[in-house]
Amino acid sequence: MTLFFRRGFLIALTFLLLTFGITDVFADKIDSEALAEARLLLTSGREDLVREELHLTESEAAAFWPIYEQYRDDIERVRDRQAKVISTYMEAYWAAELNEELAKHVLDEHFAINSALLKTEKKYLRQFRKVLPASKVTRFYQLDNKLDAEIEVALAALIPLFDGS
Repeated sequence: MTLFFRRGFLIALTFLLLTFGITDVFADKIDSEALAEARLLLTSGREDLVREELHLTESEAAAFWPIYEQYRDDIERVRDRQAKVISTYMEAYWAAELNEELAKHVLDEHFAINSALLKTEKKYLRQFRKVLPASKVTRFYQLDNKLDAEIEVALAALIPLFDGS
């Protein structure tokens, strides 16, 4: 296991535990204070990894970081939708209230969220390319995607499959 994966996994695990509660994962509604704290840890951890792995010059860094902050703000707005869908699903799951309407909503939101994330990534790709060489832009998106993938794997392990039968 690489250092990158360990750090990313710890960030993801911290995010999940703080967001959804340490003792009873997903049993309660998302606590907004815990979510804010988890996001702060996730944001700073993600930024630290990007700083370590991207190897920016001073001039590149001066141009990159303001764009990065806007990018992450836009991504987090989309991720808010994801947290809401997960929360809604888990509340229904624990209350044994899964139904066809919820199944449709969850899947439609899943695709809408993925589409919004891709649209945001593409929007900022142009801006990143204006201030960084292609190799560093590619490396940045690889880092960002690896962190997201680790979070998605952790979520997938914790979220039960839909069983509306």
